[in-house]
Amino acid sequence: MPEDFMYEGVEIAPDAIIEGADVAIGKGSRIGAGVVLQAEAIRIGEGAVIERGTSIRGLGAPMRRFSMGDQAFVGFGSQILCPEFAMGDYSQLHNTALATGYKPLAIGHNCWIGQSSILNCTEQLTIGNNVRIGTQSQLWTHVASGELLEGCTLFGESPLRLKDNVWIVGGAVISPGLVLERNSIVMTGSVLTRSTEPFHTYAGVPAKDVTEKLSFWKSMEPAEKAEMLRGFVDGFKIEQPDFADSIIFLDAGAAMPAAAANTVVVAERVDDWEPARSGSYSLFDLSSKHYLKQRSPAEIAWMRWINGYRARFMPLEES
Repeated sequence: MPEDFMYEGVEIAPDAIIEGADVAIGKGSRIGAGVVLQAEAIRIGEGAVIERGTSIRGLGAPMRRFSMGDQAFVGFGSQILCPEFAMGDYSQLHNTALATGYKPLAIGHNCWIGQSSILNCTEQLTIGNNVRIGTQSQLWTHVASGELLEGCTLFGESPLRLKDNVWIVGGAVISPGLVLERNSIVMTGSVLTRSTEPFHTYAGVPAKDVTEKLSFWKSMEPAEKAEMLRGFVDGFKIEQPDFADSIIFLDAGAAMPAAAANTVVVAERVDDWEPARSGSYSLFDLSSKHYLKQRSPAEIAWMRWINGYRARFMPLEES
């Protein structure tokens, strides 16, 4: 790393290697000891973390682009070896993960990928928003083992796509060429060999549809969602007292407040985003599950608290 490689509010270990023609790193980000990051274009958001011993570079050719969103995380000892890698806000790729291949790999916002997982992108691998992938899972876009000259037909390369809110519980193997529809669940240790249906559950080797026995979704009316979210706001105030005066819940139809900076407004329904755009407060909309991002301390505290099993919101720009 050159001696003049300096960014305000960024912590970079002395022995970290960062090489790129176009590099931008947001304030509050941390890059750990022994990290190697080599790409033509590097974009790292605010408050992002790359832990020690992680290697990020191309496989057989230089990496073209590497990007991480705000508050994103890559755990120690991970390897990201592909031509293009993108990960959204608040997503986490935990330690000793292996992401490798020759096509782009894209991970959406609010994703959680457990340690020692394999993300293969021999063909394109696309992971949507709010996806959960348990520890030691394997996602594959190719299969190649037997000898073609001797007649082996076990060979192929096909893209793999996981849509929003997919949950792979852990230790599962996902085969190439599939589409995992939104809110589908793959149980622990399963080997999935066919595409899924929305809100369905799959288990076994090979995985079968077991939704009639294991259904993990229920219908939620808008009023029920609003009441639950109001409860989450109250819980946040109790558990994060430093921000208790910085968050407001608005019922549907209520007028937007003249909120100050470092304020979070959680609304049952937002009909007009312009007051928030012209102001400086963060606005969360239950009806669309989007929010207007301001990167304030209160917003970050709220996102870290709410994100995960409670609720997941995407930046408004993704709408």
